[in-house]
Amino acid sequence: MARSSLLRRYSIFGICAVAMLGISAFLIPSAAAYPIQPNFNHFLYTNHDDFLYDDNAQPGTEGAALAQQAYDDRAYPHKFIDATQVNNAYNANQALATHPVPVDSPDRRGRSWQFAGPSDPEAVSQATYTGHPTTVSGRVTAIVVANDCNATVCRIWLGAAGGGIWRTDNALAAKPTWKSVNNGIRSNAIGSLALDPNDQSGRTIYAGTGEENGSSDSEAGVGLYKSTDFGEHWQLVPGSFPAAKDRSIGSVAIDPTNANHIYIGTDVARHGSSASNGGRYSPPGAPVIGLYESKDGGLTFSLVFSKESDVVNPNSPNGSDFFRGGVSKIQFSSTGLPAGVAPQVYFSVFDYGVYRSANGSFEQIFASAGGGTVANSLSARTEFSLAPMGQKLRIYVGDTGASPADFYRVDNANVPAATLTNGTSNPGWIKLSNPVPGTPGFASYDYCSGQCSYDMPVASPPGRPDDVWIGGQFQYGEITPTGAPSNGRAVQRSTNAGASFTDMTNDNTQSPPLGMHPDQHAIAFDPNNPDIAFLGSDGGLVRTSGQFADASSECASRGLTGANLIDCQMWLKAIPTRIFSLNNGLGTIQFQSLTINPQDPKHDVIGGTQDNGTFNTTSDPMTWTQNVGGDGGQSVIDAGNPNIRMHTYYGPQGDVNFKKNDPSGWDWWGDPLITSNEAASFYVPLIGDPKISQTMFVGMEHVWRTQDSGGPQAYLDKHCNEYTGDFTVTCGDWVPIGNNLVNSTYGTDKSGSYVVAITRAPSDNQTMWTATRRGRLFISLNANDAASAVAFTRLDTSAQPTRFISGIAVDPKDKYHAYVTYSGYNAYTPTTTGHVFDVHYNPTTKTATWKDISYDLGDQPITGVAYDSVTGDLYVATDFGVGRLKSGHNHWRPAANGLPIVAVYSLTISDSGRVLYAATHGRGAWRLDL
Repeated sequence: MARSSLLRRYSIFGICAVAMLGISAFLIPSAAAYPIQPNFNHFLYTNHDDFLYDDNAQPGTEGAALAQQAYDDRAYPHKFIDATQVNNAYNANQALATHPVPVDSPDRRGRSWQFAGPSDPEAVSQATYTGHPTTVSGRVTAIVVANDCNATVCRIWLGAAGGGIWRTDNALAAKPTWKSVNNGIRSNAIGSLALDPNDQSGRTIYAGTGEENGSSDSEAGVGLYKSTDFGEHWQLVPGSFPAAKDRSIGSVAIDPTNANHIYIGTDVARHGSSASNGGRYSPPGAPVIGLYESKDGGLTFSLVFSKESDVVNPNSPNGSDFFRGGVSKIQFSSTGLPAGVAPQVYFSVFDYGVYRSANGSFEQIFASAGGGTVANSLSARTEFSLAPMGQKLRIYVGDTGASPADFYRVDNANVPAATLTNGTSNPGWIKLSNPVPGTPGFASYDYCSGQCSYDMPVASPPGRPDDVWIGGQFQYGEITPTGAPSNGRAVQRSTNAGASFTDMTNDNTQSPPLGMHPDQHAIAFDPNNPDIAFLGSDGGLVRTSGQFADASSECASRGLTGANLIDCQMWLKAIPTRIFSLNNGLGTIQFQSLTINPQDPKHDVIGGTQDNGTFNTTSDPMTWTQNVGGDGGQSVIDAGNPNIRMHTYYGPQGDVNFKKNDPSGWDWWGDPLITSNEAASFYVPLIGDPKISQTMFVGMEHVWRTQDSGGPQAYLDKHCNEYTGDFTVTCGDWVPIGNNLVNSTYGTDKSGSYVVAITRAPSDNQTMWTATRRGRLFISLNANDAASAVAFTRLDTSAQPTRFISGIAVDPKDKYHAYVTYSGYNAYTPTTTGHVFDVHYNPTTKTATWKDISYDLGDQPITGVAYDSVTGDLYVATDFGVGRLKSGHNHWRPAANGLPIVAVYSLTISDSGRVLYAATHGRGAWRLDL
């Protein structure tokens, strides 16, 4: 998800930030709870130039800027991507499978992709902030639990941000058995799930595609889908596509008295994410976001409520969508209504508040603190939960807008709306939150911290109107080395109608306790035991035991006094006895990239993931452990000494480890890159030299180089170690080599942005190919000379697309020969088309010849490329899988069978190991033996 203005050091503890502006300190648990204590003296850097990550950022929109990049990468030179292009790309990808397979093809001999993990509980571990290893999976956006859930059979379905829909039939088991059930759905981005309450068998379920959370990788969907066999097979609800194309469906609700009466809520989302995440704009002509109603079972949908016209931003190139926004939740209620009267529908709207149906129209019953005037959905979101009390309807509301998040309750929502409007004269709504520490209301004040628009679930279990659970982001300021008044408050529970809350984040019977992930999105309950909660987060799914323990006695040993002691005793009064990780078998990790040890390519792999850190394999690629937390980007395993490793967080930030995968060995090296103030990709390109040990390269406006792994080991270990360094020195010795590659030095066309791809030719010690986001391609023949002497020659011309260059694969046998891939769509550069090019450089003329070998690949963005020099075959990554062009042929086809339809962000190949890896953003890592 999008991260902005955040201390870089936050990322090592798993925070995934959206808009945490102005934070200047970060503290963690006591040494007893956290086995390795980081040093905090270096927590001084804040990314004050977030807008440099995006060409289209406007003043005051730094938080949104990070959420723009990958969408721009795909759309460039346009500002938008139409659903038609995405649909055409999908069809083009599917068409590859119809091409004849040659008799000599390995595919006829049964070659297929193999899932490489992670998914195994013994294999996948992440040290939570408590220090307890746990199994994780990718971001969970939606959860539904079957009404007949019991100890023997308990079906639950979850929607993953990039991993599709999964189901287990034994959710109450210690280790549930999961099954991917996305058959028939053209998207792996899921935003909402809902059971049809009219089907007592529980077979009918709806899934809204597209994620409404507004993060950098919140993909737009392709409509609403329906299953009548517990999710085994799905069909598009036909009327939903015109209403939701280029959008996400953040909520779906079915009238409990009429199965043909359906509401969906649509939200801003994006198409075309990649290894550099982003997105903000939607194309002109995209359907208006809002509440859509169907009265014919989904054959048609009509827009019945919208506020989009109120939030048009005249400064936006497209006149709209300069915000997150839309309808985030929908619920029906018949509470207090006469028999035979149709139930009312309640729904929440970003920026505005809560509305309900009334006499054929809609009325506002809760006004957001944002007032509906700032159109600032980067921070303004309202979430709610209905809690019927006999003939009265209670409603809980979490709201953030012009101020930090507050929490409200109303007990008489059956009365006219005029008496419910919150404000100074507030006869109906009770404001439960209070900014004063030591008061019960402090628990629910700003409970989702600075990223409420991303993670802000509110849920009251059916039949328990006094119970309410709220989730959000860790309260990091409460987790200190000297005293921890809470356990982080990622999730809180109240049993007294929100008057006070206890902290659900840690359990009580495991030592160290199992801690929940810092970023929470979805809450659901066991209908037959509402004390058992299922919670979805950036780290997957967990379940509470349904029993609670008084741990407030711990507060006495935390060195707390005054308000902190009062708060601690309240928050720990009733915490879960046990939290269970349910991620065993959920292969939904969102990888950014994968790196192999060239000396052991089949057994030693590392890779960065979205908000779950950088993982490494052990003896087998199916066995993975996390060795550093936070946001994982690119990585390096040194060619000469595989014990030396690097990784990046977001931006030009990263570490080196001279002790292989030792979690305590990471040394920070980013100071020279940060202080340069150069524009950079959200995930900067990082490579290791294939010939020269300890030489690495990073791309910003220049290519930057280190020739000793970022600095001498003794120096970095002493001063710059993430846990023990004193940070009294400059950490890192990166230097820019050659000229600035994006300014006017090499012309005025295709200027701006930053370097997005770097590849060293494996056949010599000097040749490097590199590219920029706007389509410039360069070669250097002396990349390891003195920094000022390095020279680059530009190879692209006006004949090549002005689009994002997504990959370069240099021929290991010919340093002047490379394959270059482009993202984006031919439809947007109709005079300069092509996605895959065979490029040869002539050192005598200093020019290059380009051959378009896209052939029948279709108009689909390419996200990565790998070349097999043994066979001459070429592989490309797309939004839907991996394609292969066999040597000497002019037809593309799927690389092999077995890979699910999923966005592949990058490819990694080993000629010597005869293996190809695909980093998918939602289905983990996959391996193809060549």
